[in-house]
Amino acid sequence: MDVHLVADVVLFISIFIVGLLIKTYLPGYIGEKAKNLATKEDIAGITDKIEQVKADYAKQLELYKSDIWQSQQRYLKMQEVEKLKVETFKKAVVDVAKLTDLISTYQLHASDSEMKAAIAQMAFDKDNHEVYEASWGMHLEQKEKAAALYSSFRELIVELGGTFALFSIYFEHALTESLERIIIMSHGAVELKMTPAEFHARLENECSNGLDLNIARENVGRYYDTLYDVNFITEESNRFFQLMKNHIKLAG
Repeated sequence: MDVHLVADVVLFISIFIVGLLIKTYLPGYIGEKAKNLATKEDIAGITDKIEQVKADYAKQLELYKSDIWQSQQRYLKMQEVEKLKVETFKKAVVDVAKLTDLISTYQLHASDSEMKAAIAQMAFDKDNHEVYEASWGMHLEQKEKAAALYSSFRELIVELGGTFALFSIYFEHALTESLERIIIMSHGAVELKMTPAEFHARLENECSNGLDLNIARENVGRYYDTLYDVNFITEESNRFFQLMKNHIKLAG
């Protein structure tokens, strides 16, 4: 057989076999490669989606936590405001009631101090040293008590000023106005209604009519009581308390 013919036959057979292999296996190989490539792309896409979902979830969770925190803060703030309002109510009741008693007690000691000073001056003018020393000692004692009471009065007025500020924020105008009236009236009520000279002159006038010193002192004291009247503060305080009761009923 011709060598060239054999070579051609072998080449033809080889080409045929290779073609057969390509036809049989190449489509499957290419399909598998494409499948693998598609699988990797799908996994990458799924992974991206999962990461996106996780990010969205984390974002929503943070927003939810933030909403809860803000709601808690609003609730706590409301609780604090309500607690502050209750405490302000209680303090106003106590302080207004205390104010009336404080003014009355202060006026008692302050007027008695000036009365004793006037008696001491009269005794001194008449060279009655025993009465002078006793009266002057009582004058100083009552004056010291009056000074302590006045200091307490000033402190109470400052506290009521703070209460008034809170009332103007949280409560109705009528309540705030009533408390303001009480504070203003208390300043006038605590003032001494007679000067030392007036105490002395009135006491001397009573004694010049032949009255005993103790009776003269009582007469001057009764006259002083007509100048000092705490009833108008008491009336406004009662009005204030009634307004507070009405406010609580409406709020309830």
